[in-house]
Amino acid sequence: MKQSLLNRLTNQPDALDHMLFSLTEAQIRQRPASGKWSIFENMAHLGRYQEIFLERLQQIISGDTPSFSRYVADTDPGFADWVELSLQELAKRLRGERLTLNAFLSILREEQLTHIGLHPAYGAMTLEGWTEFFLLHEAHHFFTILQLGGALRTSEQPMGFYLLPVE
Repeated sequence: MKQSLLNRLTNQPDALDHMLFSLTEAQIRQRPASGKWSIFENMAHLGRYQEIFLERLQQIISGDTPSFSRYVADTDPGFADWVELSLQELAKRLRGERLTLNAFLSILREEQLTHIGLHPAYGAMTLEGWTEFFLLHEAHHFFTILQLGGALRTSEQPMGFYLLPVE
């Protein structure tokens, strides 16, 4: 695996600390007026998708060129389980799942990285291509979290600050 991909996988989640700065847990759980997901629900989606992504990678390295359907969180019972977590447990599981994912990717052999999986919208992608897709998908949700947090910060006076616990 390219070191740049592993570095991004390792470090990209650190951005959450900055995006959540000065937000209370109530704000993090608050859905926007649009009815779309809250910051918390976006984080739960990212946590659950790490599990889904690892399962997909394991299928890809089997060498059978699996074809995947689009992942829809709202119909996934596993996503519902993540949404039921406390904020502390969500943060802990997010970090733990990322460590598992990073460990898995860091030990793959070079030939495994060229195995292909089929995405319904993006077509055939190597395992490294899927990893790039994963990071871009995560970054998209981080941008959404940034926007939601910014809207909360500018519409209300912060009542404290919240940083994800580090274990």
